Amino acid sequence: MDEKLKIESSHLIICEGRDALSYMICFLKPLIKTNNQFGKFQVMNPGGINQLHHFIENLPNLPNFPMVESIMIARDAEKNPKGASQAVQASLKKGGFSVPDAPGKVAYPAVNKHNIKVGYVLFPKINSDDTSGTLEDLCLSTLASPDKEKILEIADSAIESVKKQTGKLKRPHKNRFHTYLSLTNDFVGMKIAQASRKKAFDFCSDETKALKELLAAIL
Repeated sequence: MDEKLKIESSHLIICEGRDALSYMICFLKPLIKTNNQFGKFQVMNPGGINQLHHFIENLPNLPNFPMVESIMIARDAEKNPKGASQAVQASLKKGGFSVPDAPGKVAYPAVNKHNIKVGYVLFPKINSDDTSGTLEDLCLSTLASPDKEKILEIADSAIESVKKQTGKLKRPHKNRFHTYLSLTNDFVGMKIAQASRKKAFDFCSDETKALKELLAAIL
């Protein structure tokens, strides 16, 4: 087993991909400063979507699983948010966990279930399965720069021009995100992990309020 996937804490955040892992680690830092209870979370990255769901289903088989008190799952909604929500719920059910009714909700231990509180979020909306998109979309909606609107307008104009001349972009969320960063002095060439550490995003924004509330609820 990958050393990074060893259970070392009673509260787990299981993320889809390295970007989500880095984002969550940076998101927790200001929370820990105000409440050290948030420092109990261990952030884990099993890999992409398929690996994420396989990991959830097999989590009870890992060493130290009996110490786990709560888990939160974070993945992209992608193009089919309701399908993404159902996929998380199906993986939790297969793993024998209590299943939240919706993103942003907490499922408490029930009869014949693991004694674990469970929650999950979908990026970018956090607590809804009616919005398609990814973590990059959430990041762009929480930009900390005072010039964000002006730069985003320029980035969107450039992307629309490219689409008109070359056709549909396969990963428009990444195109938009990295175009924005390329038009700044402080974040050009960075990935989400680096930009998060450099405080490109406002982790106290209204868009992330539901994420903080869920983390507090499952502690």
